[in-house]
Amino acid sequence: MPGTLGTTRHEDVVVLALSNPEKRNALDPALCEALICALGELGEARAVVLTGAGERAFSAGFDLDALPAPGEPLPRDPFEGLLDAVSASRVPIVAALRGVAMGGGLELAAACDLRVGHAELKLAMPPARLGILYSPRGLLRFSALCGESRARRLFLTACTIDGLEGHRIGLCDELVPAGQVLPRALELAAEMAALAPLAVQGMRRSFEVLARARLEALDPVDAEALSALRAASFASADHAEARRAFAEKRAPRFRGA
Repeated sequence: MPGTLGTTRHEDVVVLALSNPEKRNALDPALCEALICALGELGEARAVVLTGAGERAFSAGFDLDALPAPGEPLPRDPFEGLLDAVSASRVPIVAALRGVAMGGGLELAAACDLRVGHAELKLAMPPARLGILYSPRGLLRFSALCGESRARRLFLTACTIDGLEGHRIGLCDELVPAGQVLPRALELAAEMAALAPLAVQGMRRSFEVLARARLEALDPVDAEALSALRAASFASADHAEARRAFAEKRAPRFRGA
């Protein structure tokens, strides 16, 4: 069953809640498209809070069942479209992180302007456990947010860290008690919504233009090579093994092929 998106309004702030309870709010194409539409239809809102429904998870990442089978061609990536929509948002977005934020869920949070979490929050970037190469865009985003060395540790070890470590390395801007994550995110969003809209929106756009310039500086030959490597990882036997192991709830046996 595909995920759904809840929408509520708190004066000048819109709250968008990812809901896919059976899969810890995992992202799928339908949920990505719903969020893209919602970000394009904010009306007079001046800020957004993005959260996950319930207390268990912000988002456990992109739903593996929604990925093409290993060896099948990769279609247009709905998650990349979602990141484009977050980047293009005219208003700032605060991520309220509860439970877990992993993989695509953590990058979605990283794409927001601010992140509020709690000490027990679990954060991870596990593509190496899935046998897949992450996008250069994502690697650049995390390098800019928490530094290249820390980003390398997250991706190359696929480690899980808690909210305290996430705050220390810059993945979380604020830590509050678990029950105060959403209220504090609403407070921050309201603070931004009360400021001069043209200034806030203009500076947000400036930050996004600067971030895009870093990605566009990548040499076209290198970009094509990385794209080919990424496609090969999705078609690899190791990726197929990782998906079988996930379904069978066992450790994968990787062979480097």
